[in-house]
Amino acid sequence: MLKECLEVFEKKYEEIGDKLILDSYIPEDGTYLIIGTDKEEFYIKEQIEIKYNKKNRELFCSNEDYLEKIRKYNYLSKLVEMNKPIDGKKTIHTNNYLSFAIKKDKFPKKENEEKKLNVSIIEGYYSILKNPYLKYKDGKPKKIYEEIEASLGKPDIQLIDKIEMWIKGNIFTIDIDKSRKDYLKIFFEYPIEDYEREANRYIIPNIYNKNEYNQIINNEVYGLPSNNMGLNAKKPYLENKTRKVVVPYLIDKKEVLLEKKFFDYLMTFAEKGKYNIYIDNKEIVGLENTKLLDRDFSGIFLRIQKGKELEIISQDIITGYKYKFQKPLKFENILNLTENMMKDIEYNDYVSKEKIQALIHEIFFSKCLINNYFTEAKDMSIKDNILKENILVARIPLFNWLYKDIESNARSVISKISLSCIKNSICRGFIPKASNQFNLRIALEDYFYGGSDMADKVKNIRETLKSKINGYKLKKDTDEERYIKLESDDEYFFAVGQFVNYLLSRSKAKSKPQSLINPFLNAKTDKVIKGRLVKLYMKYNYDFEQTNKKVGSLYAMISSYEVDGKVNQDMIIAGYLHSNLIYEKAEV
Repeated sequence: MLKECLEVFEKKYEEIGDKLILDSYIPEDGTYLIIGTDKEEFYIKEQIEIKYNKKNRELFCSNEDYLEKIRKYNYLSKLVEMNKPIDGKKTIHTNNYLSFAIKKDKFPKKENEEKKLNVSIIEGYYSILKNPYLKYKDGKPKKIYEEIEASLGKPDIQLIDKIEMWIKGNIFTIDIDKSRKDYLKIFFEYPIEDYEREANRYIIPNIYNKNEYNQIINNEVYGLPSNNMGLNAKKPYLENKTRKVVVPYLIDKKEVLLEKKFFDYLMTFAEKGKYNIYIDNKEIVGLENTKLLDRDFSGIFLRIQKGKELEIISQDIITGYKYKFQKPLKFENILNLTENMMKDIEYNDYVSKEKIQALIHEIFFSKCLINNYFTEAKDMSIKDNILKENILVARIPLFNWLYKDIESNARSVISKISLSCIKNSICRGFIPKASNQFNLRIALEDYFYGGSDMADKVKNIRETLKSKINGYKLKKDTDEERYIKLESDDEYFFAVGQFVNYLLSRSKAKSKPQSLINPFLNAKTDKVIKGRLVKLYMKYNYDFEQTNKKVGSLYAMISSYEVDGKVNQDMIIAGYLHSNLIYEKAEV
């Protein structure tokens, strides 16, 4: 799949080259010095501050005129990875003699401070740049460097000596806040072609995972790339033990350089929080978690993240992605909530996946889903354990449904976690929240399975039950009046929810024991429900007024009804969360 991605990237890269990467490239936070070279002596020409605001995704540069040049210098001077430095102490973070970068907190606060920048480290850095064979001593690394030097020429030792002398004479006296943990980066103002040459002198011998894995085939070097590959002595299980060449795959220099550019390009997306990458024959699009494609799509999907390096943590082939649902999600106010209870939630018909994701994110998951799609469980700062568990169960099926149009697993997981979310909200006393969750649960159930017509069903049941508990009687079959009865399982379970709600409201405790609804929601049979209802009734009937005929009427109807089917948790919840009919005045 990576090869298909590279084919698309290569076409775009051939059009504008490194500009494709540099236009979006974000230099590290810190102080940047441009060293003028148009005189006999070097001098500080510009001192520029750069900082990237991760919240609003804006890059601040104190001198925009130099931003493009800094991007080029910085990009060409970066290490392939921290385990492949020029400076063996890993204090200096650049790859050529035209640049010098160090974390500010690596400056010594006192003399002879260990693990801090010193003259010895600086001299070691430049000694390797003057004589790269100190780094590439023998074997395959030496052979690769010999080929590079043959095409690029030897390092300019005279210029390196001059730059080294300036660095040693000025680096410790530069006026900056050295307690900060951002960078000091120094760039000598030489032509970009010089930077490109010296970058290649470093990159090509270091671009492969490990030069010992390289193979020479028809005088061409083939090796294992480092991108998204952790093969080393500590991970022998990644080796292919059934082949003579045990590495997973080998590619030539042209492809490995293209792959590096591709991963550098992906990093520009990751730096901006655009972790969802869509690649088709025409373009490469990166989107933040809150954003979804605004067009139909067929192609490759990559989920990336920024660690010590750019990582592809998930990939898939998507066929026939539709950015809008083929039928609307009918999000209705089934429980007839007041505006205050809806808490600015908009009830409407939805076809936009982005808006539906926002509803699920807010209503079910208290705005904790989107930023935790791929967060390690141990790193999730969520104190509510049930909420956390629901996110862990639901996040991948929901992500696949919304971002890849794979809805099969989403159906079952929505049914499971939505019920869990509602129960959790009720137990915690968040009744408005549970009510909105119930309305969304029914909307999603209806979208996936259809045919529920819950809004009309609840409305009709409520009106019928209201009439019955207010004393309306059925027609006489004989001279003797017949007691009013419940007529369906749905009406029965709605009535159970209403009655449990009323009984719990009679509690004189300071905090209402909402969790007592759980035994009814978790009951597997009607026999269990009736048994628990008797106990609850006996617990709270001590202050019922003898004249309260509504209570007696409702309890009598529930007690006398025999259930035909399974326990309907949705109807119990609907009855429990809906405004209670016992407290409503009878219409005159």
